[in-house]
Amino acid sequence: MSQGHPYEFPFHVGFGHCDPAGIVYFPRFFDVFHQAMESWFGSLGFPYAELIVERKIGFPAVHSEADFRAPCAFGERLTVRMTVAKVGRSSLHLVYEIWADEEAAPRLRGTTICVVMDLDPLRDSYRSSVPLPDDLRAVIAPLAP
Repeated sequence: MSQGHPYEFPFHVGFGHCDPAGIVYFPRFFDVFHQAMESWFGSLGFPYAELIVERKIGFPAVHSEADFRAPCAFGERLTVRMTVAKVGRSSLHLVYEIWADEEAAPRLRGTTICVVMDLDPLRDSYRSSVPLPDDLRAVIAPLAP
């Protein structure tokens, strides 16, 4: 993924994603956004589990929103296109679009602001926001406009 080129995360709409009407229950998309983010970190050389377990830093969402334009149904194969909108001192602003093949517009568009949080209970900054580590910033900052 380079600046202006989204990271693509394919996903299949399963039975458990849907409500009785057979369309994706809207909160499920926030989970899909997080799955895409976890996969994206891995594609950058920073497996998400290592960030959480070994480096003891997390990226909880402090703001999330989505605009829904068309329903997504059981059995569909869709793609999340994720881009970095902004890199702050201790935050990432991410944009997600859900696309179906051959369609001219995304089915929905969402954004999430994540903060970098210290997860080490032995540090004074435990459960507080901390600056984005330099090695991550070096890889992520060039992806933002």
